[in-house]
Amino acid sequence: MLFVAALWGVGYPVSDALLEQISPLWLLALRFSATSAMLAILFGTRLKLLDRRQFLQAAGVGLVLAATYVLHIFGLVYTTGGKQAFIVGTNVVMVPFLMALIYRKWPGWISAAAASVTTAGLLVMAFSPNISLNLGDALSLVLALLVAIQVILVGYCARRMDPIALAAVQMLVTCACLLPLALLLEPFPSQPALAASWKGILFLAAGPTVFAFVVQSLAQRHAPETHAAILLAMESPFGYLVSIAMGLDSWSLQFAAGGVLILAGVFLSEWETYRKKGNP
Repeated sequence: MLFVAALWGVGYPVSDALLEQISPLWLLALRFSATSAMLAILFGTRLKLLDRRQFLQAAGVGLVLAATYVLHIFGLVYTTGGKQAFIVGTNVVMVPFLMALIYRKWPGWISAAAASVTTAGLLVMAFSPNISLNLGDALSLVLALLVAIQVILVGYCARRMDPIALAAVQMLVTCACLLPLALLLEPFPSQPALAASWKGILFLAAGPTVFAFVVQSLAQRHAPETHAAILLAMESPFGYLVSIAMGLDSWSLQFAAGGVLILAGVFLSEWETYRKKGNP
């Protein structure tokens, strides 16, 4: 799950950089077209493992995922990849509360503390005396809520169907939503734009999409949703580190302090997991 978080974190600044070459919807459409082709080659036969009800459930998760990517890419038009990574990371505190509303069961105190410490770390990293919210930040906050919902839905579905087939249907549905939108709303990218961006698009398709979502579905078959959200919150510092390396953001002591808090939240969550294993 930590490697998934790293890949998703890298996806923010890479997408941010690609938006200088290609329009938002076409970036998504080409990314998920490549993703669908890869999944068809690798896991096409796994779709036969789903019955009609399971397919519709997986397709519903795919619709949520498509909405998250639309918000993700349009949010990046107005804000930076590093800042969006922090805002989206707040889903870590949304997941336990949504779980409580859905299942009428509050998380244990260690899970609640871990989520709170992780969120505090995200706030420390993002805080600025002159902080202001723009449209991109608002879209990113809605994105955080949808990411929390997606984490819960994946956890629910992964325990009831083949997790790889679940990931494949999500990608196919997302592609089916985004490709028509791109065709209708944006002109097709120019040859120079495609030549400059195809490597980045293939990276986003293979790493942060195919590999990451397959691993997420497999891992969430066994990991509680709150625990998964805390581990996936590491995408924020990973994303910010890559954003710094690409020259899109700058290093600060504040970033280091926030990172320490996020790691503390992750360790708390891991400690609870091992404690439960030791005391069945």
